[in-house]
Amino acid sequence: MKYLLFCCLAVFSCFSCKNTSSPNTAPTTAEPTGKGGSQDELDRVAINNVIHNFYKWYEANEKALVDINYIKGGKSSTLDHPKLDAYFALLSKSGYIGQAYIDSERAYLKNLEATAWKHENVEEETLTGLDYARLFCAQDWDIAFWKTAPITAQGLGTEKVTAMMTGEEGSVKREQKFELVKENGKWVIAKIVCD
Repeated sequence: MKYLLFCCLAVFSCFSCKNTSSPNTAPTTAEPTGKGGSQDELDRVAINNVIHNFYKWYEANEKALVDINYIKGGKSSTLDHPKLDAYFALLSKSGYIGQAYIDSERAYLKNLEATAWKHENVEEETLTGLDYARLFCAQDWDIAFWKTAPITAQGLGTEKVTAMMTGEEGSVKREQKFELVKENGKWVIAKIVCD
């Protein structure tokens, strides 16, 4: 019995040591240690939560988003503006997407409609600019990565930060960049950077 207790204490000791960090490490996404956490620490946790919780929300609402077909086919493809408004309203309702993201994506789609889609029919082909999911910057993704990968943030102490999600998505090393801004005192995603 004495040896079992000693082994349990040794294992506990090993695991508790893993949670220490050196002063030169990159910003972490750990929960604040208490109510007295610094503003940067609180922002770092909030930013981490915004990104991860958005993708958890997406997983729960994917069908509703995909079912909003905001592109009309024909000789040239065009935007169905009431459906596009409904799509962005649903994204906005998540509470994690900011107005800057919606404005940027709306401009992106309007530009495609005015240029690339003039001679493309969505019913016959994949449209230019929509051959990947813009929320993931990819055609295929592992949702677990998006809900849990470590996130670091640069620009803390301001109203705009750049966050980097880094880790393994399946068997591939992945880095995904985000821009976040504070709207009404709350962090929201302003841009999902697709290279």
